[in-house]
Amino acid sequence: MLKKMKIILLVGMFSTGYSLLCSAAHISRAELLAVGCFSCHGWEGIGAKRIPKLSKLTKKDISESLHGFKTGEERSTIMGRHAKAYTDEEITLLAEYFSNLKNK
Repeated sequence: MLKKMKIILLVGMFSTGYSLLCSAAHISRAELLAVGCFSCHGWEGIGAKRIPKLSKLTKKDISESLHGFKTGEERSTIMGRHAKAYTDEEITLLAEYFSNLKNK
């Protein structure tokens, strides 16, 4: 009886894990990167007070700003720290993601 319970639990855990993995497969890399932006810029890039509304910016504007923060050409308190951690590809993904929010 105990052995059957262990097997049932294991099967349940694996099927739940598999379901979660399949669900996660539908999340794009850009969406995963954007999660780090949500606490300040909001779920839909709407910003608040002095925080820019990313959904109103073009891909080019977002990309140029992130590169400027990364190199230090653009001054910031927080964004420089974030941007330095992004690769050029990740900056492109983020710029595409937020610039496309206005089209949804």
